[in-house]
Formats: sequence, C-alpha cells, structure tokens
Amino acid sequence: MRVGGGNILMGGVAGRFDGHAHVFDMRHKMIEGRRYTPRGDARFDDLCVHLKKHGLAGVILIQPSFLRYDNTHLLTSLARARERGGVLCRGVVMLKPETPLRDLVALRDQGVIGARLNLLTRRVPDFTSAVWRQHLKFLNRLDMHVELHIEGERLPTALPSLLDHCDRVVVDHFGRPDMERPFECEGFAALLSAPPDRLMVKVSGPYRIFPDRPVWEAAQACAPLFHALMDRLGPEGLIWGSDWPWTQHEQGHSYGDTLSWLELWGRKPPERKRTRAAKAS
Repeated sequence: MRVGGGNILMGGVAGRFDGHAHVFDMRHKMIEGRRYTPRGDARFDDLCVHLKKHGLAGVILIQPSFLRYDNTHLLTSLARARERGGVLCRGVVMLKPETPLRDLVALRDQGVIGARLNLLTRRVPDFTSAVWRQHLKFLNRLDMHVELHIEGERLPTALPSLLDHCDRVVVDHFGRPDMERPFECEGFAALLSAPPDRLMVKVSGPYRIFPDRPVWEAAQACAPLFHALMDRLGPEGLIWGSDWPWTQHEQGHSYGDTLSWLELWGRKPPERKRTRAAKAS
C-alpha cells in the first residue's frame, strides 16, 4: 500500500519515504522531568542503513521530546544528509512560540519543514494568544506544518484551535486513541470530522496505541483505524513512519516489520458477512 502524505511533505518528490524517525546522541543534555531516557544513541548513519536496505529514498526526522528545544543533533543530521547525498532528509523541530521569523527562515533553509508540539502529559497552550497566533502565521507563511502529539482523549482540546490557525496539521501515531475503545474515542472522532484538506495523520507506532498487546497483534488492531482514516483522508492524507528507534518500545520488531505493517493495513478489509461468520465459528 502506498500512502502519499510523506511525498507531499517532502515537496512532491517521487519515491518511498519514512515519514517519522528519530536521531539523537546521548551526549546532548536531556530535559528535566522527561518521560523517558533512551538506552543509547540513535545514529543517522544507522538509520541510513535501514533506508538503503529497504529501498527508501529518504526520511523525515522528528525531534524527540526528551531533547525538547535543543534541535542541534537533528540539524547536524540534515547537514550530513546534504553532504553525503543519496538520502533526501527533512526535519520537524520543536520551537518556542517566540521564535522570530528570521530564525524560522534559517531553519527552513536547512531542511526543516515543520514544528512539533509534543503535548503528551503537558498543558495545551492557548493558541488564540497573540504570541501563538503570530508563531502559527509565520509557519504558514513559510509552508511549514504543525505536528501534534497528544493523547487521544485530549486531542479535541487542541486540534480544532490549531486547524483554525494552521494551513496544515499533522497528527502523530493514529491520533493515539483510547486503547479500550478506539472508535468511541473523541479524539479519533475529531480526526474523522476535521477538514481533510488541512489534516494529515501518521500511521505509525501501533505499540503506542495498544501497548498491552504483542506487537503484531497491536499492528493488526490498527487495521480498522487505518481504513477509517483512509476513507476520510485518502492516501495523500496518511503518512507512514517507522518510528525508529522505537523509544520505549525497542523490542519485538524490526525495521522491516514496520514496513510489513503498512502492507497489512493496506489489505482490503473482509466483508461484514464473512467477519460475522468467522465470529460465529
């Protein structure tokens, strides 16, 4: 299954792209109060090995939450990709809303295409405030998207306001719906009712949606979510990502497995009668 959102974010370049991966170096100071401390480096060169092995043309690097506004390593990796060639690389950084336009222009010129709001367990900002309206206006002017990472049940507190001010919003990891009732989750409903011309969703990280299940079962459980989003947003509204190196969920799967999940999700869902028959048996 080809989903085309990654190609759009990469500027319409042909090829297959990993739309969500992380790089970091343990030598960089991590923020206090972080939810997670990684076990070791996630090196750009190691990521490139996976990309080449699986025939991918490039990657979108996403700033990890434990580094917050220190985007140094991500920007260094973007520069390395330009120097070495062969891998098209773009970045999504984390920024303070006070970031001046000149700094945003400099980031764009280095290959940054978006700003990430990682609001897991964090207060949702007032996007109607003057500083946030200005920040979002600058991002729109530079054709940068806003990437939102937040718990599914809290998604409706942030998404509508962002869509009021942003030309494009990208939501991480299926919107992280409630694992007990994903289709009844208000956050997932918000994705299905949002304007499809300004919303994209990452289809990635099934272990983050169903952390209590074995990884392959979690991937299977995401198939109905994938089809609901596909019906609403179409292939250009979905972005596949490996989520490498799978922070907090490093075990039980490989990079190749993450690609196979996309193939699993892309299969035609069984007809309703067959599903009922299977349950009856």
